[in-house]
Amino acid sequence: MKNIVVVGLGEMGASLAKILNRQSENLVVGVDINDNSLTYAKKNNIVKQVSLELKQVAKEADIIILATPVTYIESSIRQLATLPLKKDVVITDTGSTKRDIMAVVEQVLTPKNVRFVGGHAMAGTHQSGIMQANEALYQDVPYFLIPSSISKTSDIQDVLKPINADFMSISIKKHDELMSVISDVPHILAFSLMNTATNQLGDVSNFGHFVAGGFKDTTRIAESDPKLWADVLLSNKEAILSSQSILMQQLKLFSQAIENNDSVNLMSLISSAQKSRKNLLR
Repeated sequence: MKNIVVVGLGEMGASLAKILNRQSENLVVGVDINDNSLTYAKKNNIVKQVSLELKQVAKEADIIILATPVTYIESSIRQLATLPLKKDVVITDTGSTKRDIMAVVEQVLTPKNVRFVGGHAMAGTHQSGIMQANEALYQDVPYFLIPSSISKTSDIQDVLKPINADFMSISIKKHDELMSVISDVPHILAFSLMNTATNQLGDVSNFGHFVAGGFKDTTRIAESDPKLWADVLLSNKEAILSSQSILMQQLKLFSQAIENNDSVNLMSLISSAQKSRKNLLR
């Protein structure tokens, strides 16, 4: 029986736990600071056992999955470095940025010969909480794996096989640069557009019944969890600021074309985006 501890029973962690708990060879233990989440998890067969504290269950774990916001992942890694763990334990995470997490791993876990494989699936929604647990969440989605200097991707990939994700290796730098463009900055844009609308038009009750698909689609992810996304954005600062700078150059080009009544450049900018977007969906 493989003892798997999942820390953090939000959408991502609970979905992982639910899938792994269906495997007869696994004993899945859920850890969360929310009593209600633990009660729900056990009642709905998301996990077999529960605990409010990681330190109470870590020593029996064969696999530990850290599925909390990034700053909590880092503190959990530091805590685990002080606890008695099984010799062959493997630790992984679901954090959406990797530079800071992997730096802490090399600082406190690697010297103790504790294996860690960073993980991040391109899954999840703007919803949060254990009620969003979904056994199909990871089906066929890209799942990045980043091993520490003493681990390899297979250390965790075999255990996660039942989630049916598309596993792939990637460097820390490439991962965080990619996330800044395709995830982090789009969230900032959604937050900014929603704030711009309310600053300019007032409460959503003044304009909400007028909005159509464009505004709804563009701002959907503005519903995302504030604490989680504040952590994400601060943990990927360098890559995000670089990507935002490039974005602001694009906005400046649109402003210049509009100000100068330059339909040729305006159409060129729009056509370039249109072509790329069509190719994105192929």
